Amino acid sequence: MITEQDITGTWLLVARGNDDPADEKVSLERYGDDPQGMVIISPDGWMNASLCHGSRPPLTGNPAWHTDAPDADRLAAYDTYISYGGQWRLEDDTFITNVAFALNPGWVGGEQKRGVELLPDGGMRLLLSREWPDGTVVNAWVQWRRA
Repeated sequence: MITEQDITGTWLLVARGNDDPADEKVSLERYGDDPQGMVIISPDGWMNASLCHGSRPPLTGNPAWHTDAPDADRLAAYDTYISYGGQWRLEDDTFITNVAFALNPGWVGGEQKRGVELLPDGGMRLLLSREWPDGTVVNAWVQWRRA
């Protein structure tokens, strides 16, 4: 069984993927072939995760604030980045976050659940199954290494 001590700390993204070729193609377009990310899982029960395309271009004109960028640039930036955080708990081998803030406002107030696997090299894999509106279930994973 996985313990809280096994997963607390700062983790850097190694790789991500899923079992659906069509979704994998969309994910590759969204996050690139060298995605970047970090998850911080604190022992006091809070977490924060971010994942993005590894080579996001700067906003046109390099504005001081993202709201000053053209709409197309802001949409591209939004579509190539994901972040959320909140209070977490571990139930058996499931990592559950009560989402307090997120890039996607629809996640706030809900739970994000991820299966957890510890890897022989000391890394960690978080697993996610999600159902699309058409009923298709996609199983995705994100692999991390300690920072």
